[in-house]
Amino acid sequence: MNKKPTVEELEHKIEKLEESEKKYRQLFETAMVGIYRTRINDGKILAANQTLAELMGYDSVDQFVKEYVTSKHYTDPKRREELLYQIRSQGRVDGFEIEMARTDGSLVTIEISAAAYPELGYLEGVVIDITKRKQAEDALRESERKYFILVQESPDAIISLDKKGHLLSFNPAAERKSGFLAKEVMGKHFAKIGVLAKQSIPKALKEFALVITGIERPPFELTIMRKDKSYLFMEANPRLIKHKGEKAWIQVTLRDITDRKLVEAEKKRLETQLQQSQKMESIGTLAGGIAHDFNNILYSIIGYAELALDDAETGTPLYENLQELLIASHRAGDLVKQILTFSRQVDQTLKPLKIQMVVREALKLIRSSLPSTIEINQNISNTCGLVMADATQIHQVAMNLLTNAFHAMEDQGGKLDVTLKEIDLYMDDLKDPAMLPGSYVCLTVADTGAGIDKSIIDRIFEPYFSTKEKNKGTGLGLSMVHGIVKSYGGNLRVYSEPGKGSAFHVYLPVIQTQAETKETQIVSPVEGGKERILLVDDEEQIVRMSQQMLERLGYQVTARTSSIETLEAFRAAPDKFDLVITDTTMPNMTGIDLARKLMEIRSDIPIIICTGFSEKISRLKANSMGIRGYVMKPVVKSELAKKIREVLDQN
Repeated sequence: MNKKPTVEELEHKIEKLEESEKKYRQLFETAMVGIYRTRINDGKILAANQTLAELMGYDSVDQFVKEYVTSKHYTDPKRREELLYQIRSQGRVDGFEIEMARTDGSLVTIEISAAAYPELGYLEGVVIDITKRKQAEDALRESERKYFILVQESPDAIISLDKKGHLLSFNPAAERKSGFLAKEVMGKHFAKIGVLAKQSIPKALKEFALVITGIERPPFELTIMRKDKSYLFMEANPRLIKHKGEKAWIQVTLRDITDRKLVEAEKKRLETQLQQSQKMESIGTLAGGIAHDFNNILYSIIGYAELALDDAETGTPLYENLQELLIASHRAGDLVKQILTFSRQVDQTLKPLKIQMVVREALKLIRSSLPSTIEINQNISNTCGLVMADATQIHQVAMNLLTNAFHAMEDQGGKLDVTLKEIDLYMDDLKDPAMLPGSYVCLTVADTGAGIDKSIIDRIFEPYFSTKEKNKGTGLGLSMVHGIVKSYGGNLRVYSEPGKGSAFHVYLPVIQTQAETKETQIVSPVEGGKERILLVDDEEQIVRMSQQMLERLGYQVTARTSSIETLEAFRAAPDKFDLVITDTTMPNMTGIDLARKLMEIRSDIPIIICTGFSEKISRLKANSMGIRGYVMKPVVKSELAKKIREVLDQN
């Protein structure tokens, strides 16, 4: 039989219940989340805490309970029906998100967890304010959306890689730049998809290995090989991306810097051209500096060789050797003229010219340089007409074309074909509008070398453009050839097939004139005289040679090696001399200053200026000063004798 509780026991239980109720009430009222109880049948608020009341915009729980109207706070009736349906069908709901309106009209997003007690006629629930969390989530989604658009619309290629280097993403710009579709490369290792040029793979792998460890790396350059095998220069900027709870990955932004690299290359090319121009300017200055001394040396060599030739018996080996010595000396003199012409120190002299001998001379000169693996075939017509040209420049044209052909076949050998003939070109044959129909001398230099690639054939006549190895060319040869030929009213054409060889065709217009060739000229004997000549040159060797040469011509020669002594001798007896021959560059007093002082003493004294080279005096300037004659060293005996007679006879 159950024992009935005593009064004390009942009182104790009541106290316990009251204490529990108090704790529950305190928890209910002070909870940081909203707590409520509503009737199931009509949704009337039976109880709520202060947190929920404030969340919905009410000052107190009493106000909330009295004034709360369901339709006023639910912004989406359908969403409320979904909430009720879940509670009725399942008896509870957990984490149900719904948007509510506060009394001031502002919106809050809440998360409801509730349970129904049908037997009691109500349901109880907990409400959590997740407005800030939802705003953060929305902001994150918006940021992700913008980032996605940014990546998709970016002009830069943007790719992402996992920690092993496999592609995770490949944006449209990456597709356009590479020529590959994303589906062709996704999941593959970046170094094995064929996008990176071979020379860039080691660099890319090294940078990837550093970035994946968390080391920040500066942008670096890569060369990309597109699907069509063309190349682009790219600047890669890799970043390690680490989000909490996610695997780390690498994002690489690739910016196309091809245009910039091309501009840099062009700038470097122009700088190189400037350096080359400065070098050529220095060469020009140097050429002027050495020309005088070199021509003095040649003058002595030629002069003494001519004196020796006069004494040698015709037909003897000595006579033949002296002739060869003179030929070589004249070639050296032409070389100095060529250097001076190239450096614009002297003007070119054009005259009617048969270029057969010049081409043969160039062939003779190049032949000794060719290996036995290169065979020369020449077909030079002797019936070609005259062209208005400078022999030294034609020699330069031939030597440049022959040298280029030699270099094209230097390694593997081949055939060098040189053809010279006269042809007629009609209007339909002319590709250069500056050319006119008519007869042309055509020089063709053809080789069986490697040929010229089509991508560069239009640039071969540009100054400083060269595909040769360092120290094998300056890139000026064909440019000079082109310039010379164009200045003659001619044209230069090139035909080339890679792997088969090249052919250069030089067209020079034939002039309609009768020229006195060496074969038809009547060679007049060297004419001398008995006049008295005052000769001065600071080079003793030249003075001795010139004095001997002039005395053999019958002249009476007073020789000096000092311009000061010459002036004193002339001042002492100005009427004793019929002619003065003076060098230009001398110590203490130049030939020009000497000439002025001599003419101050005797205004009608004939003077011949003889110069190796000087920028300070020219034929025109000499004439304007009253100087009767002007000759350039090295001068041969016949030319000097002719000039002396010309000046004396005029006087």
